[in-house]
Amino acid sequence: MNCKNCNNPLSDEAKFCVKCGQKTQVDITPTTDKKVEKKSPFGAVISVVVFLLAFGVVRYLTQETISPSNNYSKAELITETVKEVKSSMSLPSRIDEATLLTDVTAQPNAIRYHYTLSGVDTDSLSNSYLKDFLAPDLCATPETKSLLNQDIGMEYSYIVEGSSQSYFVSFTKTDCL
Repeated sequence: MNCKNCNNPLSDEAKFCVKCGQKTQVDITPTTDKKVEKKSPFGAVISVVVFLLAFGVVRYLTQETISPSNNYSKAELITETVKEVKSSMSLPSRIDEATLLTDVTAQPNAIRYHYTLSGVDTDSLSNSYLKDFLAPDLCATPETKSLLNQDIGMEYSYIVEGSSQSYFVSFTKTDCL
């Protein structure tokens, strides 16, 4: 920290500046030579994705009218889950400044979330990076695991606005063993 009066460097425990005698308890400011670590926007994006998925799955599983005990086929469970997820939000839905959830679709054996990324540096982004990053949170969610255990996969499709880049990640129950 620095003295606000004379900008002399001070220890965090100093009560007075040794150079000018100014009280430091209120009149100190933090030094600006500390490095600020930049965080990747992908962490926030992926956290939001997992949250939205968990939210949709929780809503799906708490609805008695579409619970697995009603003997729905896998295709019907997928379709009903997609309907429930879509009814819980407006699409397209801005997740953060870089991510737009554009659609949620029923696939033959999976629920697919479609995203558009804009204004992001994709140099360190890859399908394996996304899968490794998503897996711990996705596999820790009981509702998601319940769907995966019914052989309903989770798929995430990303396109990068203004480029031909795209990413695709899928999860099955074997990914969460």
